[in-house]
Amino acid sequence: MGNCLVLLTKTYPYGKGEEFIEDELPRLAGHFERIIILATSVTDGTQTRATPDNVSVHPIAARAVQKGLPVNGLSLFPFGSCGGLVDDAEHNEVRGSLKRRAFLVYFIAKAKAVYRECARLLRKYDLTEYDGVTFYSFWLYDVALAALWLAEDCNNPVKKVVSRAHRYDLYPSAGSVNYLPLRRYLLERLDAVYPCSEDGTSFLADHYPPYARKVHTAYLGTRDYGLGPAGGGETFELVSCAHIAPVKRVELLAQSLALLSGEKRKLHWVHFGGGDQLESLKTYASEHLKFMKTDFPGSVKNEDLMKYYRKYPVDWFVNTSSSEGLPVSIMEAASFGIPVIATDVGGTSEIVRRGETGFLLDADFRPEELAALLRRLMRQKPEERAAMRAASRRVWEENFNASENFDRFARLISPQSEEAVL
Repeated sequence: MGNCLVLLTKTYPYGKGEEFIEDELPRLAGHFERIIILATSVTDGTQTRATPDNVSVHPIAARAVQKGLPVNGLSLFPFGSCGGLVDDAEHNEVRGSLKRRAFLVYFIAKAKAVYRECARLLRKYDLTEYDGVTFYSFWLYDVALAALWLAEDCNNPVKKVVSRAHRYDLYPSAGSVNYLPLRRYLLERLDAVYPCSEDGTSFLADHYPPYARKVHTAYLGTRDYGLGPAGGGETFELVSCAHIAPVKRVELLAQSLALLSGEKRKLHWVHFGGGDQLESLKTYASEHLKFMKTDFPGSVKNEDLMKYYRKYPVDWFVNTSSSEGLPVSIMEAASFGIPVIATDVGGTSEIVRRGETGFLLDADFRPEELAALLRRLMRQKPEERAAMRAASRRVWEENFNASENFDRFARLISPQSEEAVL
């Protein structure tokens, strides 16, 4: 009676995170008879995003997972192979580092807790009645390990287990201990892993050569809302969009703008996104950016952000992150024909092409460098500006169109599909 997809998320469709799933889910729903979403770390059980009719959603309370951690963690002591999960190479990675060993134990304990909650919820379904089942983890993290265990329980003879990979779940350097647990274990047992950038694919292939054949780039994508109105008016319009956290370094953009106080052209900066540091950013702007207009709408619905891009001209989108996968926020801006200034981190250079669709900054750039670039762009010739807008839209159309990318991906992860490459 068709195929079934079991999708493990962190919170989607609850809360505000994982917005990029919103565009993917309708495409998946067109390719699977039934989709079961297991949201594995929910703090508020109120569903905030609508889902297609053939999607069943089950929230798992974060407190229920946390409750199982002590018992699961103690079961791993004395520290050995952890039930065959940890090989000699993994032991070498954590040897001499108490923080890494603790992280490894926590990782496995949490995966066990998530698995048990998911298994309990899946008992209400007879997965053998489907032609095949795909277990899909949106993150190459503890939920991917739980997905593997769930697949082992599944009696359907036609099944597949896949995972996407993004940033914190892909690059060890994105974390505080420069280590990610059970990389070899996951790569060996998953049927395929799909980083969201070529940079991520190269990273896994280079660091884990025996499993390179399983790793394939699968770009995310955004909806097509058409081109936005062109900039180039009396006011130089800048937009940034990110949760205000240390890794996003939005304060560097503010500091760069503060150096433009002597410019004659009017300036307007809008930052979309909330976070603990929002108030301090507003305070900085009130003290140092009085010469220009600034707006901080905070966290907004994605549909409201799209309405802004459709209605108001934007000259440049700016991303100052120190670490990224391949930002969906940049894809969204590019789809409207907005050129981009961004740091050359992760897979950003796959959408921001220097001098063609925008400009790349070194990861450790100084505010003076960004300020100098903005001064130059304020004087950009109309034909150069138009060419960059056209190129930004074209690169999006060729690589980051949601309907095309997600349809291909849905066919690829079908349990019967023998192909792994898009």
